[in-house]
Amino acid sequence: MVKLLVAALLACSAAQAAPFLAGGDVSVLPLMEAHGAIYSDRQGKPGDALKILADYGHNIARLRLYDSPGPGTGADGYYWPEGSMDLPDLLKLARRAKALQMQIQLTLHYSDFWTNSKTQNLPTAWARELARLPDETARRARLAELVFERTREVMLAMQAQGTSPEFVSLGNEIEHGMLYPYGRISPPGAEGWDGLAPLLRAGHAAVRSVTPSAKIVLHLDDGGNLGKYRDWFDQAKAHGVEWDVIGASYYPFWTQKTASQMAAFSRAVTALYDKDLLVMEVGFNWTPKLPNGWPGQLSDNGPYPASMSSAQGQRDFMAELFGLLKREPRVLGLLYWDPVMIAKPGVGWALLEGKGGGKAQAGPNVVSNTTLFDFKGRALPVLDAWREQSLNHQSPQVKP
Repeated sequence: MVKLLVAALLACSAAQAAPFLAGGDVSVLPLMEAHGAIYSDRQGKPGDALKILADYGHNIARLRLYDSPGPGTGADGYYWPEGSMDLPDLLKLARRAKALQMQIQLTLHYSDFWTNSKTQNLPTAWARELARLPDETARRARLAELVFERTREVMLAMQAQGTSPEFVSLGNEIEHGMLYPYGRISPPGAEGWDGLAPLLRAGHAAVRSVTPSAKIVLHLDDGGNLGKYRDWFDQAKAHGVEWDVIGASYYPFWTQKTASQMAAFSRAVTALYDKDLLVMEVGFNWTPKLPNGWPGQLSDNGPYPASMSSAQGQRDFMAELFGLLKREPRVLGLLYWDPVMIAKPGVGWALLEGKGGGKAQAGPNVVSNTTLFDFKGRALPVLDAWREQSLNHQSPQVKP
């Protein structure tokens, strides 16, 4: 009995010693580098962007995976570039992150393109396979198998090179489900959950079959909206879906919530489900306009004054957010969006399909005014906030 108690106390102590996780989604970095992007630290010294981030205290990298991006696999005439964020690209970037002692948060989009509540397209190859099956029942059963097989394939590939992820998100911003139309839901309520739940259970089983220690994340948008999260996770629980971590996107612009409101939400939702929370996305303007003079994806910073759309304002916001979230015992950390997608010709949110054999053109880069580096690739003052929090971290008080 004494030995068991000591072991539990030691495990609890080890959990409490874990640092607050602070990083960002660096998936686009290889594409940026291929287009000649150059990054430098606060003093203007050029270097590897990933190492610069690590030196300032980034201890986790979010990496997203598309299945087979390229022409003809996107939506509304746009697609993601071939060879970017596919499995070989992911594996290379995972090796770089692990070499810098970063943890990895893997986001499986289960698509060839961006996914969110509006767009959750089936991978093109999957859609072709399902179309050959005789009926809806057969297609739904096969789709669950495809989720299991692909998830397991990716997890085995990461395990084989020694870069198993610590966190795995089954889908991206799945408040309306994933793999439309089969996994689409109409929240609030139970409509569609009989289609979504088997897909999430299949992904969960695949992760557990390879890396049982990986924490499984279910990620929604609109961090701060407790009613939305309660409705969604109540249904997940009722339909036998298991998860380890609640994932939330938090942008003051989209949510109209302050950092203190986000902290209060985090406290409430983690208590409601007795689960930890990871802020999967957070973004804040460091300047009001893109290089072309147009507003970016975040037209402003929501409840924060226009004067905070500045390099110092971004730093102050992140310092406030770090301070508040680190006081919440069940908040594991946060991931910034997008830290490295600086202004660079040829790189945008997607490529427009070429017409008549013409070369595809890049759509606008709508996040270059919310990055952690300025338009020329020099580290912004916000990274000083990362460094300060990493040197004076307060650990989550994880239950034994």
